Amino acid sequence: MGPLTFHLLTACDFFKEINVIEFTDANIREFEMWWNMEPGAADWSHIAKIVCDLEGKSEGWDGKEDKARRAVKRVVKCDLTKDNPSEPVVLSQMDCLLCMYVLQVVSKDHQAYRNNLKKLASMLKTGGHMLLVGTYNNSCYMIGEQKFFSLSYDEEFIREAVCDAGFIIENLEALPTKKSSNISDYDQVMFMIARKEREV
Repeated sequence: MGPLTFHLLTACDFFKEINVIEFTDANIREFEMWWNMEPGAADWSHIAKIVCDLEGKSEGWDGKEDKARRAVKRVVKCDLTKDNPSEPVVLSQMDCLLCMYVLQVVSKDHQAYRNNLKKLASMLKTGGHMLLVGTYNNSCYMIGEQKFFSLSYDEEFIREAVCDAGFIIENLEALPTKKSSNISDYDQVMFMIARKEREV
């Protein structure tokens, strides 16, 4: 979902190897600048401090970022128009896949969403887990004055699509928006943990 790092700060405590799979060259470049500690890289230290505080570790946020950088083994471009989304790189199937918001932005309709979900599922081991974050009833979002498309779906659709992609849903929660916004028209944020039961 862009060149962000907050999810890696916790993931690095549980996974020795992390592959970052991004959709745009610009996001890949921005992430690589942070990963390699290059001049001009975005400063995400405030996020590391928040994560450490939430974990009860107010000291050592810089060590947390370093640990996350060491856990990242590669940054790969994702292209869901290909059978192997990471082509030409062939990745081993993963234990866990985190997908945040991106499928509803890159999928033009519900069938495309289902197809893209199955392609991502193919990157995951049977028995592995997918953490999926999205928004219900979200048709667009704004960046400045520019409006961007988002595929609108509801709980019934996402349950069916995830199960059809070979998963068992272990947990699904939705948090309603607390106030209306002119940036995005969603009404709930959805968090799901699903276990891959079978290849599709």
